[in-house]
Amino acid sequence: MTAPLTQTLSAEPRLLDRQYRLPVIGIVAVVTVVAIEAMAVTTVMPTVVRALHGLRYYSWGFTAYLLSDVVGMVDAGRRADRHGPTPSLLGGMVLFAAGLVVAATATDIWVFLLGRVLQGVGGGSMIVPLYIVVARGFPESLHGRAFALMSAAWVVPSLVGPGLAGLVASTVGWRWVFGGIAPIALAGAMTLVPVLRTIGHDLDLTRGAPRKGRGLLSGIQLALGLATLQEAAQLANWWSIPATLVGAGLCAPPLLALLPQGWFRLSYGLGTVVVLRGVVTCAFFGAEAYLPLTLTRLHGGTPRTVGIPLTIASLGWSAASWWQQRRSRDRVMSLRLGFVILAAGIGLLLLVAMPSTSLWVAAPVWSLAGAGIGIVMPIVSVLILELSPETEQGANSAAIQLADITGSIIGIAAVAVLVNGLSLHHLSAAVSIGDALLAAVALCGALAAARVVRRD
Repeated sequence: MTAPLTQTLSAEPRLLDRQYRLPVIGIVAVVTVVAIEAMAVTTVMPTVVRALHGLRYYSWGFTAYLLSDVVGMVDAGRRADRHGPTPSLLGGMVLFAAGLVVAATATDIWVFLLGRVLQGVGGGSMIVPLYIVVARGFPESLHGRAFALMSAAWVVPSLVGPGLAGLVASTVGWRWVFGGIAPIALAGAMTLVPVLRTIGHDLDLTRGAPRKGRGLLSGIQLALGLATLQEAAQLANWWSIPATLVGAGLCAPPLLALLPQGWFRLSYGLGTVVVLRGVVTCAFFGAEAYLPLTLTRLHGGTPRTVGIPLTIASLGWSAASWWQQRRSRDRVMSLRLGFVILAAGIGLLLLVAMPSTSLWVAAPVWSLAGAGIGIVMPIVSVLILELSPETEQGANSAAIQLADITGSIIGIAAVAVLVNGLSLHHLSAAVSIGDALLAAVALCGALAAARVVRRD
């Protein structure tokens, strides 16, 4: 009889112990595919919108994925708590590959965005179950290292993804960037079959009914609300005000239902942890989304060169994740350190927004921001599992993913308001103001970090 997956062979279990190897392979396979796509898309997005005459919809290339991610995450969170991680992981990988094919064959910006929607639903369906695998497949002492492994799985895609995507886009065309990733996604799905079969047999899945208000319709309503907020940012006229109010009205009920109680008042523990996840993604991804456009328009960067700062940032993210999980420190202080480093990296992007500055200044600056988010993210991920009962692990894992998406869209939309309002002729000023605001958001995260634990 084989030992249960969570049983350890020694006093100090390791990720490479025999009973953990298959789950580790599954985690690396899923994250690697998602990482390759993310790094490649960010690099070639300026080229795509120019080829499809859709510059106005530049930010939608990112948010179409993020919005549909919401729907996939809510559905996956409910399914994972009831049926385990296997159905969502495999189905999501196949849908993700289908979206890549649609994007690769798009003849206009709308078909391309449809492909991004399919990718988003698939991506959301894949990521949430990984938290269930970590929670139920590894002992608590390995949770931090498992999340650091997820960050480390970005290293190789970060090294080869942006440069390779830029090279492909510059030679055979941007379509092959998406088309080339699709077979990798399908191969990942095939690799996961034996892995998930083992996980499904070994995990003690608790069949729990989903909590009230956490249905798929809530996810769809939240996506519609976030889409309305995004479009309000794009309008840049008097219609933006009523559109913003409508979007906020649509978002409020599902956020109250889908996120843990007390998040809106920064309650100690789970509520603050979820909010901090949204704060860190708002600051980081809001700034990152417009970094390639800044380097392309203000510094004349090519698709091949603008991906280099993104690569270095991901390496900083992975290195910082491993560094923080190997040090036994106060979590509040670690979170504050991460947010302060992130704020410094985003604030220094003001230098990059100056056309007279070298394009290569972005590399060390953005690596600093990558280190900041690399410190914060694993700590938040570990805390969410520690504070969640087993029957709520799927729902709460989905909640922090929803906070990720909501924060990212708010950050991207905020900069979009400035860019569209001031126009591309004043891109330097728009990006500078946006980066200053996002750096302030990161500093707010440092202040709120004290509320992740109650100190009596």
